[in-house]
Amino acid sequence: QVYPHSVRLVAHRRTLRPMVDACEWEQTSLLHKFVLEKKSQLDQFRDCENSAAGPKSISPYVPCAASRIPYILQAARITADDILWDLGCGDGFVLHEAARRCGCRCVGLDIDAPCVEMARTRSQELGVAELCHFEQRDLLALPAGSLGDRSGEAAGEPSAPPPTVALAFLTGPGLVALAPWLFEEWRREAPRGLRLVTCVESLDTAMDYNDPGAMFGDANALGWTVCKDHGKWGVFVVPPCGQSVEEWRAEVPRGTLPLQLLRRDSEATRPIVLPNLLSEEDIQLVHRLAAEHLRGACAGADDASVSLFDLPDEASFHVAAEDALHGLRQHRVLHLHGIEVLMAEEGGLPAVERKLVEAIKANDGYGLLAARDFNVRSFEYHAYCDGGSVMDAEHRDDGSLLTLSVLLSPPSDFEGGTFTTFQGEERVEHTLGRGDGVLFVSEKRHNVSPVIGDRRALIIELWEGPRNKRNRHV
Repeated sequence: QVYPHSVRLVAHRRTLRPMVDACEWEQTSLLHKFVLEKKSQLDQFRDCENSAAGPKSISPYVPCAASRIPYILQAARITADDILWDLGCGDGFVLHEAARRCGCRCVGLDIDAPCVEMARTRSQELGVAELCHFEQRDLLALPAGSLGDRSGEAAGEPSAPPPTVALAFLTGPGLVALAPWLFEEWRREAPRGLRLVTCVESLDTAMDYNDPGAMFGDANALGWTVCKDHGKWGVFVVPPCGQSVEEWRAEVPRGTLPLQLLRRDSEATRPIVLPNLLSEEDIQLVHRLAAEHLRGACAGADDASVSLFDLPDEASFHVAAEDALHGLRQHRVLHLHGIEVLMAEEGGLPAVERKLVEAIKANDGYGLLAARDFNVRSFEYHAYCDGGSVMDAEHRDDGSLLTLSVLLSPPSDFEGGTFTTFQGEERVEHTLGRGDGVLFVSEKRHNVSPVIGDRRALIIELWEGPRNKRNRHV
């Protein structure tokens, strides 16, 4: 039996395929695992009225991609003052995360009885049972006023408050079936400012792909107003009835935070390879400016030692330990931002830094820089020779937002030295040419395999703290 959340499926000539957004790779794998590979098992429940696979179900269920969760919460502007209802909540994953991250009250409705029970059990396990309530309900049988003055009746809990936000992560046919009722609820609750959120499907374009005539009809006959600012992540917001998209954008409530990614969210993201970021002229400039300082900074570094007894605190230990590690012959690191003479404007290096920062801003497919003040945390020149590597399986750029690593050497100058990240426990190799970069969420695990030869790279990290003056820490 399949439990969790739903995903848009296009049904045409008996084929199913997910629509594309930035979370597609994860959602597609979940689709295969929970639907396509379990078709024979699901067929056993086709006559079961309290099953997601039964005759009253308006959508198949697939777990919501973990990578989509933070964008749902940000797009809907969820705060602790909100009441979030999930219409077709599956196993409650989205609501559990909303309660844990935002502290809001949550109500989940779903037709699948085992699924609802799973959601309740998981609430207890996660310690959010006081914030979350789940009830088995046929969405198409909900009475008028369920999202308003009859909310207690709809939720099976007299004290259940009406929602300030209602989420409907359903298939196209499911949204089309629910839309007339949902539209009336949305209009009726305009004075309370009820806003709606859908995933993968947008209410103004949703179609019943099982209906041959749907392709020729008006998908937005009801006249939905939809903000698609988070459409890249498959998240769409219907502002409160009577409010335009422009007014919704302008009305950012106090307390709304920029996008927050947990470590597991960061692990779910995928790096972006950016070709030809730096020209040959840029690369030669960086090599020339770094070469003399690198030799001076690393002279005798292999013999250096760090006394733990001379360090006043843990922060000082990390600074000293990192400096010593970065002075080793196999992998030397020069913190360019900490060398005043190198960062003189006339030398040309600040222009290279600005070029890379602009590239990060232009390619921030994660949305991490939006609504944030950020600075360069570290601007580093890395020199690897035989045996140099970064092979700690837990290596992350903790505390930073985004990291860009640019290969400065021709691939012919070295063997190994492959930049890798992780999807789950699987290593993913990223092939780079001279001047190419790979942009990634800083707290995602990443490695560089052992080098034979000479590999040079330029690294830049952005964060919310002030610009450092020496290394990554100070």
